[in-house]
Amino acid sequence: MRDLPLFANKKEFFVLMGAVVCIAFVSLLFEFYRYQSLVKESLHVGKATVLNHYRKTNDKGKTYDVLKLKLDLGGAEVYTTSWRAMDVTFQSRVKVKLKVDKVTFYDYVKGFYAPNLSIYEIYEDAPPWNAKAWYRFITEQHENEKLAELYQTLFFATPISKELRDEVQKWGISHLIAISGYNVGVISFLLFFFLRPIYRFFQSRYFPYRNATFDLSCIVFGVLFGYMVVLDFMPSFLRAFAMSVFGFFLFSRGIKLLSFGTLGLTSLFLLALFPSLWFSLSFWFSVAGVFYLFLLLHHFGTLPKGVLVLIVDLGVFFLMLPLVHTFFPVFTFLQLTTPITSLVFVAFYPLGVLLHVMGYGGVLDDVLLAFLSVPSTHYFLNFPIWFLALFVLLSLGAIRFKSLVFVCLGLSGASLFLIQ
Repeated sequence: MRDLPLFANKKEFFVLMGAVVCIAFVSLLFEFYRYQSLVKESLHVGKATVLNHYRKTNDKGKTYDVLKLKLDLGGAEVYTTSWRAMDVTFQSRVKVKLKVDKVTFYDYVKGFYAPNLSIYEIYEDAPPWNAKAWYRFITEQHENEKLAELYQTLFFATPISKELRDEVQKWGISHLIAISGYNVGVISFLLFFFLRPIYRFFQSRYFPYRNATFDLSCIVFGVLFGYMVVLDFMPSFLRAFAMSVFGFFLFSRGIKLLSFGTLGLTSLFLLALFPSLWFSLSFWFSVAGVFYLFLLLHHFGTLPKGVLVLIVDLGVFFLMLPLVHTFFPVFTFLQLTTPITSLVFVAFYPLGVLLHVMGYGGVLDDVLLAFLSVPSTHYFLNFPIWFLALFVLLSLGAIRFKSLVFVCLGLSGASLFLIQ
């Protein structure tokens, strides 16, 4: 394995950077074309799919509905509101008339709000890959609606209610139930774990000349792609899938994956492919999580595996504290158990899938209800932007100086004394 040759070979570096620039240029042109199609008229009339729907109350005590829609035209995602109470659910189809005359290209790429003149539900035949039948299959296995909602979110990325969101956030496990890179990693690991012995059995008898890693990777990517179709190409899963495919491409070329250069190159390619990622906190959090994972492996990778797992699990959690709580200040002491719940999730996720496939999805309901119902007190842990900038600079310096890793860990640990 090579440690990302682009820094050792100037020619290859410029070729790779040129490819990134070209991809970014084409992606922006494509986005601009879709933007022009949307705003060519001041009013956009068309169909859309409901991605989320919830109610809010303003300062004057008036209640209104907020809807997140995916437009059929170009697949743009837009927020809009309705003062009329609407009874629409996830994946419902609506016809909408939006005012888009003030939407700029910057707004379009970042994600935008557009007021509507009318919006109403329509009824169409569901596409063949629609997952609504599976939602019902899960719901029928649970007496508690909250737990049915939890599993639907865990398996199919459906929106969750404010009540369930609060209970998940108090444990600090929002990243676990949101289908993203973590889930892609767990699914890939489990598929490799169960398929490898079967593949080896047939390989030794019929095709010993085949490369097991390559063939199994293709099978895994095929399963992940099918899952992505069911999820209607959900952005977070699509990003994780693209990153996995790109990582496999680098690996097949003999490039070392666990390196900062690889992480940087992969991030640049994803930003070039999906310009909206520049404004996605979840993307930057995922990049930061992988960065801190590499950082700890870089400096402590020679330690025994058991010790290394403990250091990485706890270290990534504490190093992420300043980043997460700069933008999300709510803190509970239950969040300190996140390293443990992350390890438990690796076993819980496939067990939950298996139980639901067998029709026994409600077996763990009492345990989950007790887990979610644990009382907690909410505090505030907030970091100013200047502290975040300093922390990021120290983190980058820690690549070269091991002592700065301990400085960053010390700052994160000391921040717990600033809880309000």
